[in-house]
Amino acid sequence: MAEKILARWKSWQVLALFAFLQCALTGLGVYFFDYFAGSATAGFARTGAVGGTGMFFIYMLGFLNALIVLIPVQRLGFIGAGALVYSLWALVGLPLEYHYEWVLNRSLRGVWAVAAWCVAGPLNGLAADLAHRFLPRSIAPGLRAALTGAAFGVACYLTTLAALAWLYVVPLDRGPGSFAGLTYFGLPWLAVHSALGGVLAWALTRPRAALP
Repeated sequence: MAEKILARWKSWQVLALFAFLQCALTGLGVYFFDYFAGSATAGFARTGAVGGTGMFFIYMLGFLNALIVLIPVQRLGFIGAGALVYSLWALVGLPLEYHYEWVLNRSLRGVWAVAAWCVAGPLNGLAADLAHRFLPRSIAPGLRAALTGAAFGVACYLTTLAALAWLYVVPLDRGPGSFAGLTYFGLPWLAVHSALGGVLAWALTRPRAALP
């Protein structure tokens, strides 16, 4: 069904739809886990002096985020599709990041860090693009989709960890319960759930054989 619907759409329409969905998912995920859940998530994936539980959603939304990003990657197939899904996220995030973390809190090392944070999303999408393009075609399609999703999930973890380590004036929190301190659990969780999202994206977009 999804393949039939998307087949009628132009590439820019597919990208526009999934860019909106990705931005909405991220925004709702941040506010749901960071604000609405309140103290319920306060001890999990915290970011120390950077503030709050803002990275908890990275782990929790791995499956849905991979599904939204990898449907266009699977459907369109060109390098850059995954990165472009993050275009709206980056544009919306630029003024928000600037206001909250540079103007209000001065928690970043410099104004350049605002742009660096916003580049993280497109880099995640590019990781999916490259995995989809360069993984051997001899691999079974379903497994290939799972590996693409896992690569995307690992990229999401690494860009977030790099941002927390290098963009903030405070040292990276490696203590128990922190985003980095939960690597032993969070990284496998994110890779597996992103792999599942990749498989579903492939299943939804692969051409179906015509019925007799």
